[in-house]
Amino acid sequence: MIYSETEKLAPDITNTITTPATNTILVICPLPYPPTNGTRVHIWGLILFFKQTGWRVVVAAYNWPGQRIFKADGEPGIDLPIDIEFHLFERSFRYSVAKDPHTAQNLHKLQTLIDDCKPQVVWCNYSDLVPLVSQLDLQGAHLWFRPHDFELAHNIETAIASRPWKTGWNNNTFKQTVKWSKKLLQQTTQAFASERQMHRISDRIFFNAYSDMQFMSRLYGGTVRKDWVVPFLERERIPVKDNKSPLDVVYISSNYVSPTHLSGVRQLLQRVIPAVEQAMPGQFRFHFVGKGCAEHLSQYASNAIVIHDFVDDLSAFMRDNIDIACLPVEIGWGCKIKVLEAMASGLPVIGLPQTFRGVPPTPGAYYACHSTQEFVSAFRALQDTNTRRQAASAGLATYTAWRNEGRQILSEALNQLTVNS
Repeated sequence: MIYSETEKLAPDITNTITTPATNTILVICPLPYPPTNGTRVHIWGLILFFKQTGWRVVVAAYNWPGQRIFKADGEPGIDLPIDIEFHLFERSFRYSVAKDPHTAQNLHKLQTLIDDCKPQVVWCNYSDLVPLVSQLDLQGAHLWFRPHDFELAHNIETAIASRPWKTGWNNNTFKQTVKWSKKLLQQTTQAFASERQMHRISDRIFFNAYSDMQFMSRLYGGTVRKDWVVPFLERERIPVKDNKSPLDVVYISSNYVSPTHLSGVRQLLQRVIPAVEQAMPGQFRFHFVGKGCAEHLSQYASNAIVIHDFVDDLSAFMRDNIDIACLPVEIGWGCKIKVLEAMASGLPVIGLPQTFRGVPPTPGAYYACHSTQEFVSAFRALQDTNTRRQAASAGLATYTAWRNEGRQILSEALNQLTVNS
């Protein structure tokens, strides 16, 4: 569920920090705007938070080869709805600074920014920035990292899902397996080294996913302080529709190609929808939304399955039509933004236990189904209007509490720097 994330942040944070405008945070991140996918929604929410707290925000955003970023006037860059300093640089390789031909130029650009801005905090999104940032002279700035997922485990899990022999062996399978093995070894080695070093050089780590923090803390150790801070979202509440039949269920994805996103599609089409239709024929209508959906899923369209592809006004579509979010993603680490967006919108959320890796186990806030029968039971329960209303309120209240707690953690961290400066 990707909406425009330019709304004013909730007023409960406006008085949490009294910070002079001279305090500066340098945010190093992928392109954060427009918020058209989960990563951008996540990063943009943090930038809005930092801006709201009164800190001077300087963004150093990187793009990849082939990405051409231009403003409306044709100049390089992006048009932003808020007033912040924005700088672009280019990367060609994750993790490796030796292979990246842009390394020398990027180090010069970032070092110049640090020299000129003199930030109190250098905030890095993604652990793959470790090899680059570790070569900078931070001049006393605190180094804070925001890993978006447990990349070592994520890479292994997604690689296994796309293993060459998954559908059997043929003449090319051996060569493909050798190539696959080399790539997996390289990715896991790089991810392990960067994540381990992140735990050694950081002054603070703010995980966006609860399980990531637990597992990475055990694996990498270190004395750095670690906190879980949920991604910050503001969403229009979707009303519960009384006594409606059939109920409309949504699955939204930013793409229908990657193993992580396809895992949810596969679970829905092969497992959940057939079981729900058999148990309660015609009582639910399943909507697939997102760019590329029509290209890859049009053959599944039926009375029970509606293929939308990209929806221009997603907010209105959700508000007017949708009753439940079913997001049975079984692959991938990190915090699933689509889950948080559903909870923040007041939609009951159904998924697998893996779907909710990013958040603490919270009975009543969502439906984590371990079996096909549990999926059927969840849908059966949500046929009742009062049950949907209770589930929606519980999910929204839970997310709001997580968000407020995360804002408080970041506010106190920033305040501490202000007191000590």
